[in-house]
Amino acid sequence: MTEWQTGFIDNVSIIFTEPTAHWVGAGVALAVVLGLLIGGNRWADKMPLSLYPMLVLTALAVLDFLFQDPFMIGAYLVVLGFLSCMQSTKKTLIFTVLFFVSWSFLGYRSSWENQPFMLLNDGILFALVGWMGIRYRKLSDRTKEIQQENRRLAEKVDEAQNRMHEYIHELEETSRRDYLTGLYNFGGFQEQVTKSLSRCRMGGHYYHIVCVDLVDFQQVNMREGIDAGDQLLVQIARRLKQKLPPYAQVARYDGDQFAVGLTGDDSAMRLCLEMVESVLGGLRSERTLVNYCVGTASYPDDAENASELIRLAEHRLSIEQRRIRHQEEEKRRHLEKLSAVGQLAAGLAHEIRNPLTSIRGFIQISAAESPEVKRWESIILPEIDRINDLLKQFLHLSESRPIRYTLFNLDRLIDDVLQLLHPKAIMMGHDLIPHFPSSPVMIEADAEQLKQVFINLLQNGLESLHDKGAVKVRWKEMRDRISIRIQDSGSGIQPEHMSRIFDPFFTTKGEGTGMGLSICHQIISEHGGQIHVTSQPGRGTTFNIHLPVRQSHDWSHPAEHREPAGAYTWMPSEQTSEPKDLVTLSSGEKR
Repeated sequence: MTEWQTGFIDNVSIIFTEPTAHWVGAGVALAVVLGLLIGGNRWADKMPLSLYPMLVLTALAVLDFLFQDPFMIGAYLVVLGFLSCMQSTKKTLIFTVLFFVSWSFLGYRSSWENQPFMLLNDGILFALVGWMGIRYRKLSDRTKEIQQENRRLAEKVDEAQNRMHEYIHELEETSRRDYLTGLYNFGGFQEQVTKSLSRCRMGGHYYHIVCVDLVDFQQVNMREGIDAGDQLLVQIARRLKQKLPPYAQVARYDGDQFAVGLTGDDSAMRLCLEMVESVLGGLRSERTLVNYCVGTASYPDDAENASELIRLAEHRLSIEQRRIRHQEEEKRRHLEKLSAVGQLAAGLAHEIRNPLTSIRGFIQISAAESPEVKRWESIILPEIDRINDLLKQFLHLSESRPIRYTLFNLDRLIDDVLQLLHPKAIMMGHDLIPHFPSSPVMIEADAEQLKQVFINLLQNGLESLHDKGAVKVRWKEMRDRISIRIQDSGSGIQPEHMSRIFDPFFTTKGEGTGMGLSICHQIISEHGGQIHVTSQPGRGTTFNIHLPVRQSHDWSHPAEHREPAGAYTWMPSEQTSEPKDLVTLSSGEKR
């Protein structure tokens, strides 16, 4: 033995000289070995990969040191190093050879006489511990693989759950949306209104619902096809979303019906109506106006919950729809009357004008030959001309002359009519008073036909005056339409006559044919406009004309760059002081 070995053994012998310390150390080492072996994977899972076999080898080395040759501790340290290296590499054969070489060398230097027994003992111990280390390494590697696979599976499960939640959310959101426009459908809109009302109750805010229905939208589908109608609905939905505030809820249901819900005071409601007018007023197709009507309801003034609020707005909308349908029916009956009269007039005019032409010719020939006939020529020829003029008015009802649209200055046209009628007004002792707008008004229409309308209405106004009176003319541009008002201070129209003033041949004057107002009504309707009359006996009559500014439409250009035109009809509020005829702004559609 070397000197350091002797010193080490002496020191250890001193420590374990006492039996108590010897057995306590042996008991502790044995307890550690048994605990590690019995604990198995439960201990191994809580330790690093190489710590478990290191602890086992260390405890066995201590036991061997206590009960066998103390110099063999070196062999166990070599085994400990071998197992430690074996956990980090797969070249176990090399380390096994190194172990046996070092182990044999140490065994040879320690005690040759006990060599066979020690070789067998330590070889078995090495094999068991080595086998345990290899098995543990495989088990640990497999455990890591399983853990990694579990993590991958957990990630895939989480990803699948997230996708499933997103898919369910998309399905729920899709069930609330209109398939064509992407707006809320009725169920989704009602749900949004319910949530908004809950917030309004807590915050004390107002909430408004605006229901919009496109009048006669089926005619668009019939005239231009379902695809064009769907394109129009998508365009309306997109522009409503662009124009309205971001917090507004926009819905589309029942085909051509839209709804808007928003929080705010009365100014928010007015802003919403203006935006709706801006969007729908700018959509036209081939001079056909996109008419619409509106029904509104507000929380908490009109209803307390979402279903009642929506139902009330739709009820008011249905009332307006019935009123519009009644107006359309009245207009249809009026057009049927005009058509019947026109057909009759066409036949009569043909039968009457030919004899009149012959009579006129014979009168002119006879007047040149006979002084007696010459004396009556100045009376007969004007009467024949008057009959011809009357026949021309009859024929106007039956003619279907296309409207010649041109862009012209309305101020200049009305001024020309006033200059034309000014001498007649002076002779009758009355005044024609124009109120020119601050800026020129341009309109696209048939100038000759509008001139005829203004002449008829101004002449009627002058003829209704008794004492010195006046006929006032006002006109102005209001966004997408032009308003013209002709007001006289004459005797007015009796209430029982108001419903018949546009009928052919109806007149309250001793002279006249009763065709003037019928022709005016026909011309305004063909231009896509409206004419209304209000009158009070003894105080005068007022004619209000509403005409679109533009008639042409080009789908290839964005509608935002065109002058908007369209009907704007909505339920008159309680504060409206004007007569009903003046409140209605819906324009007749060209048929």
